[in-house]
Amino acid sequence: MDPGPPTELPSELRAFLHRCIESINQVELLMMMRGSERWRTARDVAADLHVAVPLARTDLETLAARGLLEVFVASEIEYRYRPKTEDLARYGDLLAQHYVTSRHLIFAFVSTRSRIAMKRFADAFKLREGE
Repeated sequence: MDPGPPTELPSELRAFLHRCIESINQVELLMMMRGSERWRTARDVAADLHVAVPLARTDLETLAARGLLEVFVASEIEYRYRPKTEDLARYGDLLAQHYVTSRHLIFAFVSTRSRIAMKRFADAFKLREGE
């Protein structure tokens, strides 16, 4: 008997998302990059994902800094999916598996985390009572 779709992400995937992914755009970007050996510029990614070039560049730089993308400097900076460790590759595979079966759970987890981070950031600027 099929237990149906998962209702929760595995803890190791949640830990990976918490540590390495900041937005739904980054999830989409990573899944797009994972599916190809092709080198892409920020402009390429922006066009493919229908986002602004600066956002694509920031997301590419973030994922590269976290060891998920390889960087090549030519006339433009280019990126491709190439995790630095076997663990990162395994987490990328796990993300891809759940991206197919339970994308809504991934998006819910990432967007909730993003909202919490934004609220904390905004709260840091609130004046305390009496100031």
